Amino acid sequence: MNIHFHKNGQTRFVKHGFSWQIFCFGPIAFLMRSQYLLAAACAAAMYAAYMLTAFIVITVLDLDVEPAHFLGVIAACSLVGYVGNRISARSYVKNGWAPVADFPADWNVPQLIAPKARGTTST
Repeated sequence: MNIHFHKNGQTRFVKHGFSWQIFCFGPIAFLMRSQYLLAAACAAAMYAAYMLTAFIVITVLDLDVEPAHFLGVIAACSLVGYVGNRISARSYVKNGWAPVADFPADWNVPQLIAPKARGTTST
């Protein structure tokens, strides 16, 4: 499912769910979306996740450096792949892009967009 955003006659969309594009390319995907601050934050988050995972793998699991590198990269890429689309969509909303259809409720926490009032019908 894609969430479409509209602003000044332009339309952009963000896929709801895991992002393989962000998993594989990380900050470059945000640069391609013209979200420069998110690209910098993504790079910092990936580095922190990599270092934390490597530290845990080396100290707690007592593995060598090679598996620590591999698991650190997988953890960092998985983290940004999981939350990347949600953060990108929220950034679009904060920058004035309006969602064309309903904005997913799980992406609206903390609330950015007021929920639509549902009309009551009498039977």
